[in-house]
Amino acid sequence: MNNNITFVLFTYNEEKRISYAIRNFIKCGEVILMDGGSTDKTQEIAESLGARFLSRPPSKKPQVETQENFDFLKSNLNTDWIYWGYVDNIAPKSLVEKMIEISMQDKYKYVLVPLYTYLWGNTDNYIQKAYSPFLFHKDFINYKENYIHGMGQFLGSKDQKLKLPNKEKYALKHFSTYSINKFVIGHLRYAEAEAAEKYLLEKKFSIIRMLAAMLRYIWIYGKRGWRSGRLGIIIILSYAFFRLMAYARLFELENNITLESIEEKYSLSKEDLLKDFDS
Repeated sequence: MNNNITFVLFTYNEEKRISYAIRNFIKCGEVILMDGGSTDKTQEIAESLGARFLSRPPSKKPQVETQENFDFLKSNLNTDWIYWGYVDNIAPKSLVEKMIEISMQDKYKYVLVPLYTYLWGNTDNYIQKAYSPFLFHKDFINYKENYIHGMGQFLGSKDQKLKLPNKEKYALKHFSTYSINKFVIGHLRYAEAEAAEKYLLEKKFSIIRMLAAMLRYIWIYGKRGWRSGRLGIIIILSYAFFRLMAYARLFELENNITLESIEEKYSLSKEDLLKDFDS
């Protein structure tokens, strides 16, 4: 068993998927779950398979990885390297072996790993191919100014970064489980957190930025999404709508638009219309 890499999985009510992710890594190193308050059998299943279960510290930013969370995780590590993962990602054996090899050397401290994404249950085509730093040395990352969807800040030099070849044998397979209902509910939470973050940073709403963000996501998911036909179009437009939700929520925050403020304005107009009936 390799002793210089810990496989960290972030979880929240993952009883249907957690066993696959743990089985993926448990023979190659310690698996730790950073759990966000699961109420299902995630902990029971994980511990029965040999993983260690940790509850994340309370946070004012539940959608963002913070330095406090990272420091808590590091205090529970026995290795220098971290695989920073999610339960809907599965690594082929060739990638796991490559990660173990990297964790035993000193030149590189930060590794960009290919990520191939399936969506809506379609495993005939990848909807997206991207890169993300899922493997890194614990002393070369911080999360002090991290943002939603962010993966922290690398503290090393450019020559300490390694980008794995964009090949199947080195690619994490991302089995993203969404129906349209789950997509809208889940991404509305992301949009809310992102808009609140932009608002606090005084990043103003802009039609141009909103449209540019929507077009960017159409391009990102459209490059491969068209191969999935009608489903691909649904996926492309769903992600464009996600950008619309984030910017629309920012507009609401800037203009104090709430259900209460809407009802208050409507009440004034209704009362004005009813004056003739009261006279």
